[in-house]
Amino acid sequence: MLLGITETIQENKRVSVLKQIRTATAFFVGSLLLPFAIYLLFNLGVIKGKPVFNSDIQEPVTKVVTSSGVGTAFLISPTIMLTARHVVEKNIVGDEVEIFFEQSKTKLNVKAKIKYISPSSSQPVDGQVTMEYFLTDVAVLEVPEIIEIEPLQLGESDAVENLDEVILIGYPNGDYSISKGNINSDKFQGFNLFKLDATSNPGNSGGPCILKNDNTVIGILVGGSGPQYQGENVALKIDDVKRILDNAKISY
Repeated sequence: MLLGITETIQENKRVSVLKQIRTATAFFVGSLLLPFAIYLLFNLGVIKGKPVFNSDIQEPVTKVVTSSGVGTAFLISPTIMLTARHVVEKNIVGDEVEIFFEQSKTKLNVKAKIKYISPSSSQPVDGQVTMEYFLTDVAVLEVPEIIEIEPLQLGESDAVENLDEVILIGYPNGDYSISKGNINSDKFQGFNLFKLDATSNPGNSGGPCILKNDNTVIGILVGGSGPQYQGENVALKIDDVKRILDNAKISY
């Protein structure tokens, strides 16, 4: 009788030890496989991660100094920069302007030649430009080849949705600034312009409107709606910019 009880106790202990071994093995294998599983889920898009801010997107955004004021431009190839037409409007094609890469590691300062100024089909009314003016508010600058700074990538504005988060980088009043906000609408007063609530001021004009999700440029900041509508700013859509550049036969 005692022998049977002893065997039962030993069997129970053996089963308990086996359970503990199986649990420990499963935990060990799971701890090895979990990081790999999470990696796959992120790459397959099942789990959405928070976009990581890439500070490199600041480097190709520059201060533009002309004889009439200060604005912003940004590098889209080793030799080509984009800005808003009204930043250089008092100049002509062939004129030179000062470019300051203040956020670059080398604090590069170069001369840029105005390569192209998009013509405007809109005439000022009582000294004020109409909204049509901003539909073609683009200028192109040419600089000596810059290899130490990675240009910004142009995205697709047609894929942008309301409430997508964006980043504005520029030089309001000549001082560096970076701000974030959202796309409020893909129309502004009925025109094919982005309306956004990211903070901007005079001098931001010509700067990139960057989609935070992938750090691509989806617009050029061209203006605000005036003091009566604080917080509403306007960006020319990058797909329209591409069409203007294609028509002008400018490579980007």
